Amino acid sequence: MFSKLYIHKDNLQNNLNYVRSLLSKSTKIIAMVKANAYGCGMVEVTKILENMGVSDFGVAYVEEGVTLRKASINSNIIVTSQFLESDINDIIKYDLSVCVSDLQLLKLLNQKAFEQNKYIRIHIKVDTGMSRLGFDKTNIFESISIMKNDFKNVIIDGIFTHLSSADSDDKYTLKQLELFDDIVNKLKSLNYNFKYIHALNSYGILKYSKYQYTHVRPGIILYGYIPNIKEIKGVLSLESPIIRINNISEESKISYNGTYIAKPNDKLATIKIGYADGLPRACSNKYSVKVNNTPCKIVGNICMDMCMIDITNIKQDLKLGDFVTIFNNKDDIEQISQLSNTISYEIISKLGNRLDRIYI
Repeated sequence: MFSKLYIHKDNLQNNLNYVRSLLSKSTKIIAMVKANAYGCGMVEVTKILENMGVSDFGVAYVEEGVTLRKASINSNIIVTSQFLESDINDIIKYDLSVCVSDLQLLKLLNQKAFEQNKYIRIHIKVDTGMSRLGFDKTNIFESISIMKNDFKNVIIDGIFTHLSSADSDDKYTLKQLELFDDIVNKLKSLNYNFKYIHALNSYGILKYSKYQYTHVRPGIILYGYIPNIKEIKGVLSLESPIIRINNISEESKISYNGTYIAKPNDKLATIKIGYADGLPRACSNKYSVKVNNTPCKIVGNICMDMCMIDITNIKQDLKLGDFVTIFNNKDDIEQISQLSNTISYEIISKLGNRLDRIYI
């Protein structure tokens, strides 16, 4: 019996509807399902979103796109990271749109596509200030000219940028957006046309509606883990079974390194979840799970596969196999993130493969 990770489809629909409410009628959505749909299950979430009317999906790696194609996902799949030479055959075979930051790799892709009489759709990445991937203002115009004139089996389908600080730095973000806007407008004046123009991630959608262009790329907002936005709901809840009940008879050190000492007459439960499943070790002795809606603190260091909780104050009789709630709302995820000195993205994307994902 594994821990159970519930994915609530009604909350996903709610969040998608909220994103749509922020957009103009002509703006379309590229739903980001990379990193196993932020821990929610990439194949299943993509199918759910398809049924909700989404037809474009973003992944990070070619391998993720292949996984979706093998699961009979026929919608447009855009690989947002830079592909490598070893990915080229799969790009062609599985009809993936790819983002481009390197002309030499694009040249190899074009040649292989020519040999197979295929055409590959690309999105040109513009680096406006993240310094991660993309062509910048010094080489974008020359590079796109080479793409158009020399690479005949490449279709320039889109152009995009990525915001580094949309959640924290308005001045810098506007500088990025204005630079991207200037580049796009200059390219349009040179008769370049793009089916896809996109810049806004989740925080960008919330704050910079002027720059919606043709598409936006919601990620974390779809899954509900942006704090202080009451309209969105966390799509995940996690429960784990009790595998031991321990009535403490004498003072006892608990778990690795004995960081917690239980007293006589304390009552502890061992539950079947650990840091390998995505419960951060940093939550040891700090975070409380819920047993029958009553908070019960994790005591001792969280182990790889298990952890212990204090159930002394639980009045109901518990038995092995009863489930404990690890989290069931976005406030819980935010608390786990803060205790771990990280962000919600990391917490949910690290939820392990041993969890039994259940879609309800």
